[in-house]
Amino acid sequence: EDEEEEEEMQTVAPTNSLASSPKHPKAKKAMERMKLVIIMVGLPGRGKTFLCNKLKCYLNWLGHSTQHINVGSYRRLQKPVDEVQSADFFDKNNTHGMEARNRALDAALSDLDDYLASESGQVVIFDATNTTEERRQKLVSHFHGRYQYLFIESICNDPKVLEQNYRFKMMYSPDYKGVDMDKAISDFKERICKYEEVYEPISNRNVHYIKLIDMVTGRGYMDVNRISGYIPGKIVFFLMQVCKAGMAQARKIWLTRHGESEFNLHGLIGGDSNLAARGEEYARLLPDL
Repeated sequence: EDEEEEEEMQTVAPTNSLASSPKHPKAKKAMERMKLVIIMVGLPGRGKTFLCNKLKCYLNWLGHSTQHINVGSYRRLQKPVDEVQSADFFDKNNTHGMEARNRALDAALSDLDDYLASESGQVVIFDATNTTEERRQKLVSHFHGRYQYLFIESICNDPKVLEQNYRFKMMYSPDYKGVDMDKAISDFKERICKYEEVYEPISNRNVHYIKLIDMVTGRGYMDVNRISGYIPGKIVFFLMQVCKAGMAQARKIWLTRHGESEFNLHGLIGGDSNLAARGEEYARLLPDL
């Protein structure tokens, strides 16, 4: 969307009772323009869905009703039971595969529109590869003049991080359920090669985007282009905290109660007493476990 349209959206103010009604076409249009679509971009195995889940939790926590729509889920739902969607399914020359993927896209867009048409729906995170300029322009044409939108492109070129991502993804991907790990990774890498043949990173400086380039290695950077406003600004800040070195590494999270307290010694429940001597010792020893 251009800057004039953004300014117009920010200054919309109903001047009469008819225009203030959500049922009035002009009021409905203004309400739609306050909705936001976050469009993910990137090759498979680049952590897009991980980011989607993190962003959804964060935005909902902030009070902005957010839905995560994964186009791959629609593809799997529409897939015939006996059909195997191996790497060849994602070949640009596979007519059947392209038709199936376009049907999944249309179904996902329909649900996106339904959600944002509701009074509660405010943000949609649209999770797909969206690796070609043609696909992204199709989405822009669909959203332009209706909702605000921005792209988040995840780029990772570190072989070690990618291998770790692939193995983690194979453990949970419905596409490879019951498939031997090595065979699954081999097919998945072939699928990525199919996408790489047509992949066009975002280069248009006229669109709103956030690029995350090798952020998880600790040597990467973020490219923020034409991003403004409250929610987009919050997203940038959040991604700066989440996309950092070590993010892709497996971590253990320990949940523990406090050590023995003074109230525990007297059999009292509740309150906020100090730790007893053994509680202090427990606190000192805990980091070494």
